[in-house]
Amino acid sequence: MRNLNTRFIVVFALSVFLIMMLSGCGDKSGNTIDEPEITSNYLEDEYAEQLITDGAQTMTGYVDISKNGDNYEVHISEQEVVPNPDYDEGYYIADTNITKDAVLGNYARIVCLDNNNAEVVSADDFIEKHSSDDDTLYTVYLMGDSAELILATDPEDVITE
Repeated sequence: MRNLNTRFIVVFALSVFLIMMLSGCGDKSGNTIDEPEITSNYLEDEYAEQLITDGAQTMTGYVDISKNGDNYEVHISEQEVVPNPDYDEGYYIADTNITKDAVLGNYARIVCLDNNNAEVVSADDFIEKHSSDDDTLYTVYLMGDSAELILATDPEDVITE
């Protein structure tokens, strides 16, 4: 009888131990992931670098976003900034005659300039305030046919030689 009680206690203790291990009991913080604050500086630096590391291609040009059902479509007209001392700014913007259509990614971010201040905006805000703005260049980070990041870009930062 004593041997049976000992076996029962051992089996019970092992069962409780396994249940605790498999259920994840303990001091855990939950299922949340600490995401960095989404600021224009973070997107322009760390996030853009990570996208390039992950294989994103970039395209600089004028951007137009439109909504089609539940999706957003991004139309990019590629431009090239060409140095030229005959212009007041020291450069001019040339159309490369290359266009690309992409879908805005589910977690895509957009950074626009508002009164020379960079701000993160939603796709709807971009459509309302910035779409079809042929005065602002954007650098678009593309993963396949998905636009994952759209950054307002100073032409002087992308002058080609």
